[in-house]
Amino acid sequence: MPTTPNDTIEALGATGSKAIATGAGLTSFGWLTSNEFLGLVGAAVAIAGLAVTWYYKREANRRQAREHALRMARLRQGLGEESDLGEQGVEE
Repeated sequence: MPTTPNDTIEALGATGSKAIATGAGLTSFGWLTSNEFLGLVGAAVAIAGLAVTWYYKREANRRQAREHALRMARLRQGLGEESDLGEQGVEE
């Protein structure tokens, strides 16, 4: 039991802090389980998937351009199309 006014104020302050922490926790839990949070997570996953797809497609295009340049060099040298290069435009 608080005996002095300072003890009472400290007790009320501690109770207020607990109430704030509880309210913040419940608010966070509510937001995490809301559709808005799930929508943001879905958007983040979609953007990450777009970035990964863009990167690997860009690399595939670069590889195909290099293969095309090698084929053209072989044709210009009169070596024909027979080579150890795979079929152009086919994903491996």
